[in-house]
Amino acid sequence: MIRSGMYSSLDALPRAAYVVTVGTFDGMHLGHQHLLKSAMERGQVLGTGTLVVTFEPSPAQVLRPETFQGRLTTIEEKCSLIFESGDAEIVVLPFTKAFACTTADDFLTQLSETLSVAELWVGEEFAMGKDRQGTIDHLIRLGDSLGFRVTALPRVALDDEVVSSSRIRSMILAGDVAGANRMLGRRFRVTGSVCEGAKLGRTIGFPTANVLPPFDLISLADGIYASIARIEGESVARPAMTYIGTRPALNTGDRVIETHLFDFDRDIYGNQLATEFVERLRPDANFESVEALKAQMRRDEQTARRILAASST
Repeated sequence: MIRSGMYSSLDALPRAAYVVTVGTFDGMHLGHQHLLKSAMERGQVLGTGTLVVTFEPSPAQVLRPETFQGRLTTIEEKCSLIFESGDAEIVVLPFTKAFACTTADDFLTQLSETLSVAELWVGEEFAMGKDRQGTIDHLIRLGDSLGFRVTALPRVALDDEVVSSSRIRSMILAGDVAGANRMLGRRFRVTGSVCEGAKLGRTIGFPTANVLPPFDLISLADGIYASIARIEGESVARPAMTYIGTRPALNTGDRVIETHLFDFDRDIYGNQLATEFVERLRPDANFESVEALKAQMRRDEQTARRILAASST
């Protein structure tokens, strides 16, 4: 995905002066938003542009694939959120094992030789380059030698807890989407093309739109969620509830994401559907009969409607 203001190499950037910020920016959470806003405001003071340097895939996917829990945003969503934050250029650099061997000195030297770096803004826990040798202190010294200032912003805290991508991942894995949403500053969402499923939901009075999430996106805990559904090309935010799990009551075994849109009866196969998760209602469960499942689903719908009525869309 390449759009205006987005580049795949440093050489492709317009030759201009920039306040630069570097990071993975997975999730574009409140901490990322604060960093970008601060860098953009500084660029306005200095009369420069703002440049966001990010990497794909996530370094953790390449360096620690066995422990990588999944990403919070796709590259498309991440870049859209960056652009929504304000006027900035984005360069998305391919992250490989070979690139991981680049030192902070070599990378920032190349950056400063390619364009005019007015300042570098990062978070206080940031480190870059081979073996993470580019600590804040090292970057400050390196910036001095290359002719630019380095600013490290304190991390953002919410309810006495530091906002971080890793903390948000832990919340989503545990099903605490309400807590994750507070740190994200928006609802966690999954977007995908609506595909045909087993069509079992319609047999119990709850037809669903089934979506296969991006393969590397973080997995939500199984269960029922109050959600908001948005069909691509439509401005309507539709109240819904979403099931994630292996349908133990119906013994299919396949893990699915199924969204039941309230008061909606239309074929949307092939449409892009964004499901925003508001709150987890309950874990997945087995039931002694289909009738018991239907009764619980009706209770779930009532609960979801109450939650969504009290939530802004």
